[in-house]
Amino acid sequence: MTGMADRPTIGELLVLRIVTHHELQAVIAGFMANPQPGWWEITDGVSVDIMAAINAHPHVRAWISQSEATLATHELAIRTVILLARPA
Repeated sequence: MTGMADRPTIGELLVLRIVTHHELQAVIAGFMANPQPGWWEITDGVSVDIMAAINAHPHVRAWISQSEATLATHELAIRTVILLARPA
């Protein structure tokens, strides 16, 4: 039986070059332009529910919701939760 810990994170897939920096940046930009719930495909066979990843990290939710949070802050927070997420 394969558990969640057996699946690599998006960050690990990036290191393995299964996901590219360009693909990661494209999904971040797409999400930031239209932050919708659901699965976002990063590359063939690799998707992540970004909204669920954000909601799983209370500190990130708090960080993003601050009135003084900049666009760069949002992008960094979204990038972080995606890299920590385990894909579908």
